[in-house]
Amino acid sequence: MSRATQTTSGRLVLLVSAVALIILGSAALAHLAFDLFDTYGAALWSAVLHLLDPSTLQDDGGAAERTIGVFQVVTGLVLLVGLLFTFVSETVGRSLERLGQSDRPLRVRDHLLIVGGADLAPVAARAAADATRLRRAFERIVVLAPESARDSRDQLRSELDEAAGNLKVDLVFGDPAGESGFALAAAEATAAILLMPFRGGPVAAEAADVETTQAGLALNDYLAQRSASPQVCLLFRRGRNVDAAWELLPDGWHAVVGDRTVTGLLRLAMTRPDALADLPTIGNPELRDSPYPRLVRAAWERAQREGRALRLTVVGCNYDAPALMEDLAEVGVDRFAVTVIASREAFDRYLGQGDHSGIEVRFVETRLDDPEHLAQRVRDSSPDLVLVAPSPLAADQRTSDAAAVLTLLRVRHAVGSETPIVAEFFLPDHAGHTRSDPRLVAISALQTVTAAIALTLFDPGAAAALKERLSAKALDAAGQ
Repeated sequence: MSRATQTTSGRLVLLVSAVALIILGSAALAHLAFDLFDTYGAALWSAVLHLLDPSTLQDDGGAAERTIGVFQVVTGLVLLVGLLFTFVSETVGRSLERLGQSDRPLRVRDHLLIVGGADLAPVAARAAADATRLRRAFERIVVLAPESARDSRDQLRSELDEAAGNLKVDLVFGDPAGESGFALAAAEATAAILLMPFRGGPVAAEAADVETTQAGLALNDYLAQRSASPQVCLLFRRGRNVDAAWELLPDGWHAVVGDRTVTGLLRLAMTRPDALADLPTIGNPELRDSPYPRLVRAAWERAQREGRALRLTVVGCNYDAPALMEDLAEVGVDRFAVTVIASREAFDRYLGQGDHSGIEVRFVETRLDDPEHLAQRVRDSSPDLVLVAPSPLAADQRTSDAAAVLTLLRVRHAVGSETPIVAEFFLPDHAGHTRSDPRLVAISALQTVTAAIALTLFDPGAAAALKERLSAKALDAAGQ
């Protein structure tokens, strides 16, 4: 019984059943027990009239007929009018409310369609606005957000308007992985589509990439049925998921891979920082006048003189860590000796499984919020170079960055003035707070991915060139 009342259809069936039982039972009682009607059909018709029209009581005669009639009328007033009609009116009202909230299909063409979660949509809009300042591309952006984001519509709209600059923005809510949503956003008439994860936060990488793949497959079917062929770019969190899923998607589509893009930049900062200053859109021109490149070169020269691997101390651990190990291995598995200083939970979640691509990794379990303990562990690792990274155990990037800033401040006091430090953050505003230290370079994952999105959508040739310059092959060609 409790299960039946948990659904709208179940409650409706119970109400109708109760009304029908009372009509049939009271009619049988009047005909069989009190012999008030010649036939059961006549008794049944009288019961229906009493339930629907209380005025039929005036036609009743005798105590038995009036008693049964009063029972039928009261039942009709309570169940039929009081409950059933109220239930039906509420159901119709909710349906009309949902109909009023539903978005109408857009009638637009040659726009940039952004499909994905509310937390990443403003990032993509900003990438489009930045790229448009450099070259004329799209005049309108359409954002298809999931229904779960409808409650934050006003906030999302405000963020999109701020990020998009002079570009026109349309915001619709629907299924971001289904035909109904694609039809709302006029996907078949768009010039380019950016498909992003629906889930926010750094800890939902696997689930986000699965959703992106499923949405990509649905989008491919939708476009094929309508003979449409816009430029399509998919944003993935992890490179290994792209390797597994990409053969299912069309060859002409493009992918921006979050962890590989960020770790490629980190690897370049730790091996050829001079080249980091000249990268298009994501370079750090301040490095030209910074002592940081000199400190990195000195660290490599010192390791080479002593005939050993470069001692890299990684403080913190996040989902970029496996991709970073892969990148370091491409440079040379014997060229790095990595010490990871992090909490057990963060290490086990992001780097505890696997062979680390052949890189020697030593894990030191440490509470990063214990300054003295952390400083001692960093000094014990005798680092040639330090990488400080956020260790997200929740979906709040800002909180993870704030914790990483505190960790960075403690690490700076634990190492010497000649030890270069690379700091990775999610958000660009935290990266900007660290530029006063000449031995330090800060990289924002979100800013890096935003730049990669802009290049992939608006200048695929430059995107391919950037990918090549970030690869380990470029290091070999430069003689690193």
